[in-house]
Amino acid sequence: MSDPGARPPAPTSERIWLCYLAAVGAVALLADGGGDARHDRVRFLALHAGILVVVLAVAAVARRGPAAARWWRVGLATLGLPVVFSALCWLLPAVHPEPYEYAFAALDRAAFGRDPGTLVDHLPPLANEVLQLCYAGFYLLCFAAAIGAGVRSGAAAFDRAVLWLVGGFLCSYLGYLLVPTLGPKVVLAFDREIEGLGLLAPLRAAIDAGEANPWDCFPSGHTMLTITSLLILWRWNRRWWCWLVLPGALLIASTVLLRYHWAIDVLVGAALAWPVARGCDRLADLDGWPVATPARSGGRPASAAVDRP
Repeated sequence: MSDPGARPPAPTSERIWLCYLAAVGAVALLADGGGDARHDRVRFLALHAGILVVVLAVAAVARRGPAAARWWRVGLATLGLPVVFSALCWLLPAVHPEPYEYAFAALDRAAFGRDPGTLVDHLPPLANEVLQLCYAGFYLLCFAAAIGAGVRSGAAAFDRAVLWLVGGFLCSYLGYLLVPTLGPKVVLAFDREIEGLGLLAPLRAAIDAGEANPWDCFPSGHTMLTITSLLILWRWNRRWWCWLVLPGALLIASTVLLRYHWAIDVLVGAALAWPVARGCDRLADLDGWPVATPARSGGRPASAAVDRP
């Protein structure tokens, strides 16, 4: 049983949010945008001030214990992450206007002898359709990872899974700020459009329409968070991992084949996934979060983790 007199865990998740807000706020204050009409420092800072208020409120709730803040953190992640991602369009590419995409295109051609996005021309329409469906299911995979961890290994695992995902998303957003890059589908002129069945074209159109910040290539958040999601399931729900590892692998492949990312984006996103997840886990340990016991291969956790009051 937990000690009734023990102090509640420190709000690690909110600390990560605060570090992110401080970093992007400093950039907004210091960068003048070079006269770019898209640069809107006032709107950017006002929106992030509102996010700051919410983060501080969730941190106050979290001091009562992990159970009290659990769904507030989920709500903040579900709504706040897309908001701060989209808001980067008010800083980019004015902060770093260098055309990184052309250097990355040269790397792709040196490595593959061609633009990797042309490889899809040799795939049947059904394969392209499956790849596009996997790509579109990115956020569903992230939700499934957190839910799967909670279902199989308990509330403490769910909390840590949400922490890993929040840390991964915010880290990738800082990468976009450092190296704002457009994707191959925007930069390159391909001889052939990607052929699919009935869903490919509307899905691509919907994704493009919903993307306020197109400078989101480096690192590949789809790759980084897909690997993070699979790491979560490998640790806390291996039954679900067995079902989702193939869609996850196809999702990563789709980022290059469907012309959303350069190969270097995928490599860096893959390289960052484990260090960021491990760093979040270590911070949670130092802050006294309840231990989230990994599930055995058969399914149930070796021992139940108990939330502190």
